[in-house]
Amino acid sequence: MTVEGTPLSGSAAARGRVRSQLPAFAVIGVVGYIVDSAVTFLCARYLGFSPELARPPGFVAATIVNFLLNRAITFRHSEAQLRRAFVRYFFVASAGLAVNYAVYSACVLFAPRVGIAVTPAILPLFIAAGSGVAMIATFVGFRHFAFRE
Repeated sequence: MTVEGTPLSGSAAARGRVRSQLPAFAVIGVVGYIVDSAVTFLCARYLGFSPELARPPGFVAATIVNFLLNRAITFRHSEAQLRRAFVRYFFVASAGLAVNYAVYSACVLFAPRVGIAVTPAILPLFIAAGSGVAMIATFVGFRHFAFRE
């Protein structure tokens, strides 16, 4: 990469790549949020799962969708072998889920204490809270571990 004919240093090139990766990562995160929320809502509403048990199927579906999209778009320059990248991605996503799920569970636990009923319709808001907190840690983990270049 060059700027006006001058080669960029490695760190300048890396900063440029991060600047292009963050918007893609955020948009793909929104897609994952929609998949996670939809599956969680459907499991709670139509399959009768508790809010806590409705979440894992949504996480698995969102993890697969997000991996495929991040591999193809955000981290397309990665030369990491597909299977190895997915295993690493799953580990980072699982750590992110621990943070995400802790925030989600805190919302489920504390919402009634502040007068908010826990219904299937409110669960996507709780997922958004957890997703927001976990987003930064997972980006760093995906970039430096799962899709390490």
